[in-house]
Amino acid sequence: MPSENIASFVWPVINNTLCVVALVLAVMIFIFGMFSGARANKVRMVFAVCLSTVIGWFTMPLAVKLVLILHMLDTITGIVILITVMMFFVAALATTIYEIITVTLSDIGRASNK
Repeated sequence: MPSENIASFVWPVINNTLCVVALVLAVMIFIFGMFSGARANKVRMVFAVCLSTVIGWFTMPLAVKLVLILHMLDTITGIVILITVMMFFVAALATTIYEIITVTLSDIGRASNK
C-alpha cells in the first residue's frame, strides 16, 4: 500500500462486543478518575494530553519516513503497526508529562520551603 493511501487503511476487524467493552471500560476509568482526584487535576490532564498530541503530530512524519525506509507501509499490517506504535508513544508521553507536572514540579516547590 503506497504512502499516499495511508488515510484509507483498513483497521483489523474486531468483534463489536469487544469494541463496546473497551468503550465501557474507558468510560468507567474516566468516571472513577472523576471521583479520585481527576477534577482537581483537570487542567494538568488536559495540558498533558494536548501537549503529547501536538508532539505526536509533529513526530508522525518522521515515523512515516522510517516505516517507508523499512517498506512497512506496503502492507495493511505495517500501517496498523505504525498507528499502534504512535498511539503507545502519545499515551506514554501524556503519562510522563502528567507525572512531571503533578509530582516533580510540586516537589520542586516543596524543596524551596525546607
